[in-house]
Amino acid sequence: MSFLDCTTTFTKNSNGSCFTINMDETMTTCLMSMCNDPESWIRNAVENRCRIEGERIYKQEIEKHLDGGTLPPNSTKQSLIANHKIPETISQTGI
Repeated sequence: MSFLDCTTTFTKNSNGSCFTINMDETMTTCLMSMCNDPESWIRNAVENRCRIEGERIYKQEIEKHLDGGTLPPNSTKQSLIANHKIPETISQTGI
C-alpha cells in the first residue's frame, strides 16, 4: 500500500480539456520540496510531454500524407496534429 494519495479527473470538452489533480499532504510536501512553484512545474511537465508527442504525431501525419498524396491544402502543424485520429487501443487504455 502506498503512503501517497492522489486523485485525478480528466474531462474532454468542445474546446480542449480540464485535468484536475488532488494530492494529499505528503505528496504536496514532496512536490514543494523539489520546486518553488508546483503549478509551474506541473504545467511544464505536461507542456513538454505534449510537445514531444506533437512532434511525433506531426512527423507521422506528414509521412502518411506525402506517401498517399493526400496532404490537405493550407495544412499547418497545428491542424495536422489536431486532426490526428487517436487509435482505439490508446484511447481506451489511457496509456
